[in-house]
Amino acid sequence: MDNEPTVPFTSPTQPLTPPPLTQAPSTQYSDAGTDVKSSETPSPRIRWAGIVWGTVFAVLAGIAVWTLAEASRITAVHEWLRTLSPTEVHPGWVIGIVVLAGGVLLLILGGVALLRSAQLRMTVER
Repeated sequence: MDNEPTVPFTSPTQPLTPPPLTQAPSTQYSDAGTDVKSSETPSPRIRWAGIVWGTVFAVLAGIAVWTLAEASRITAVHEWLRTLSPTEVHPGWVIGIVVLAGGVLLLILGGVALLRSAQLRMTVER
């Protein structure tokens, strides 16, 4: 065994970058291996679920900002929350709120499904 100290590796002098492209990336190849140029590039799909949910959350944020923008509304919400107690919460109210929330969720999901199916129908018709 040698008693020489270990020498650290030196850093590479050239960065490890890929070579530049030699062919245009828009060229597509078919299964047979022949070049096929697409005459019309498809338009990007619209993500309707993101638009609808973004709108729902923006409306909720707008309601929150409107509520917090004035001291009298904050006080009214605070007083309403202080008056709530477990003895005043009836099972019928809880069931009603759950059914209402489920209905709103189904309404939003149904709207998104309708928009998506309409988009798919338009894509197939082209």
